[in-house]
Amino acid sequence: MKKTISGFTLLEVLVALAVAGIGLAGVIKVAGGNAYNAQYLQEKTLAQWVAMNRIAEIRVKHEFPAIGSQKGDAELAGRKWYWQQETKAAPFPIPGIAQKLRQVEINIYTEDSNKASSLATLTTFIASPQ
Repeated sequence: MKKTISGFTLLEVLVALAVAGIGLAGVIKVAGGNAYNAQYLQEKTLAQWVAMNRIAEIRVKHEFPAIGSQKGDAELAGRKWYWQQETKAAPFPIPGIAQKLRQVEINIYTEDSNKASSLATLTTFIASPQ
């Protein structure tokens, strides 16, 4: 009686490992991309909140911002954020309206971010309190 031994050859095992390795590399790449996107979205969301907080400060103080630029910083979620405020006259051609409105644009940066592009930008109009 002859016994036959059946199983995988070395070549079959190597091909299976290669296919599994390629598949796992793709999974790792996707997981890394998802982690990066989650951090990016968190940073953008926090930057937007900093901009909204700056606008809320202006409105709560009932101040009519002067035309020009201002810079400052704020702390949120244990991080320091830098804002730049650009105030302009309202771009409305209607007489009397432009003097009672200001266009305020807030740009948010971090220490690490590129100053050429802000993480978040918020534009709003502030009316004169009178």
